[in-house]
Amino acid sequence: GAGSGGVGAVWTVVLFCSFALHTAVGQVMFVAQMAFFARVSDPRIGGTYMTLLNTIANLGSKWPQTLVLALVDPFTIPGYVDGFHILNGICVLSGALWFFLARKSV
Repeated sequence: GAGSGGVGAVWTVVLFCSFALHTAVGQVMFVAQMAFFARVSDPRIGGTYMTLLNTIANLGSKWPQTLVLALVDPFTIPGYVDGFHILNGICVLSGALWFFLARKSV
């Protein structure tokens, strides 16, 4: 139980629902992205162009994860705060700022 240092059932359900929602939204985003790529691709070379666009999109979505993971150790304050938590806060704040500044243009 939660009182004995274990993970509570409520927290487990919250995490499961969060991961399920993340997966569902990710799949919806992928389908929308592929539909956009299909729409802008030249039908004569559509498959090749779609592969190129998908490769560029994959590279664009993966390098930030690699960068953040590489920065965990430099941002760690020994004995106080894990770098993961610092970078998580920075990412949340920068995302909120970006959303606030770009909300009128979307």
